[in-house]
Amino acid sequence: MDYPNDSYYFAGYLNAGSLSRRGIRGLGVTRSFALGLAAIAVLLGFSFGILVSNSLETSRTPLYDEGLVTRLFEEASPAVVEITVTRENGSLPFSSVVTGSGFLIDRNGHILTNNHVIEGADEIRVNLSDGRTLVATRLGISPADDLALLQVDPSEMVGITPLELADSDEVSPGQMAVAIGSPFRNFNSVTVGIVSGTGRGPVSPLQRPMPDMIQTDAALNPGNSGGPLLNSAGLVIGVTSAVRTPALKGIGDFRIGFAVPSNTIANLLPDLLVAQEIRRPWLGISGGPISERLSKTLGIDHGVVVTQVLSGSPAMQARIQPFRSVTNQGDVIIAIDDLPMGSVDDMVSYFNSKRPGDEVTLLLNRSGRELHIAVTLAAWPDT
Repeated sequence: MDYPNDSYYFAGYLNAGSLSRRGIRGLGVTRSFALGLAAIAVLLGFSFGILVSNSLETSRTPLYDEGLVTRLFEEASPAVVEITVTRENGSLPFSSVVTGSGFLIDRNGHILTNNHVIEGADEIRVNLSDGRTLVATRLGISPADDLALLQVDPSEMVGITPLELADSDEVSPGQMAVAIGSPFRNFNSVTVGIVSGTGRGPVSPLQRPMPDMIQTDAALNPGNSGGPLLNSAGLVIGVTSAVRTPALKGIGDFRIGFAVPSNTIANLLPDLLVAQEIRRPWLGISGGPISERLSKTLGIDHGVVVTQVLSGSPAMQARIQPFRSVTNQGDVIIAIDDLPMGSVDDMVSYFNSKRPGDEVTLLLNRSGRELHIAVTLAAWPDT
């Protein structure tokens, strides 16, 4: 059984009384779920629960190192803040208030969070663990990566130890993942899980793939956005950004969390610190992996099939042709600048090393013949 149109939560917590709820998008992502097997498992679990309940009551084996998590929380939580964003509602006599999370990254008062938390803000305030509230200034943002950098008066942060970034390339499934944030305005809440996977690719609020995301089963909710995801050493492996939930009701509360990896943050920090709006490059196509049938027909073993060319895009200007069918063939992108491409995520990862205005050379297979096309990348659209 499939459950279509799963939702990705990209929002901070919108306080009750606001007119609208922002940042929740159904992205048309489909995943399969073995409902019959799950139902059997539930029944078996119930039966086993009766049989072994006495044993479970007496064992009380901790699911994780409680002392370690407590220590991590005590050391890291002072650097984690709640972010309160006020947005005016045009001519209406009241405003909307959205909250999220963030964390101190240096001794100069710089606080990292998600861009969707502070987007459209008329006022940004930061609530500290000691009860103080500070006014924050927005510096650099990268909407396509859902990152934003704020700054508060550094003198107000004396005595608070900033959090350090880990090397997210060293993150592996099964490692501990600890998230701290303010879900539903429950300030400085901690949740524990594991790294479920790496190299994941949910879609950003700008509808741009975000490859290399870290997947976790740590419980994330609206308001966790922008908070740190820590490893067992207390280093930041990512910024909690999105939660995927199933579209169908009644099949359980399944949530998968995603975090922007720390190496993406480290690569963007120099530009974020100088208050730049980072614009990622845009080619302007939709695409998918090459099928086995098409691979045999064209005699190629990898590539990205162009399924749509967007109006006004660099791809349209370069006359890239969408693929209609095996009999009405268009373009398959085999390589970019001689680097083989096997997926859309491969393309996005490569374009992350480029800037708008850069020229790239595409190697295409068009109806069985190869050709090279030079394309000048544009900036990723705001909508």
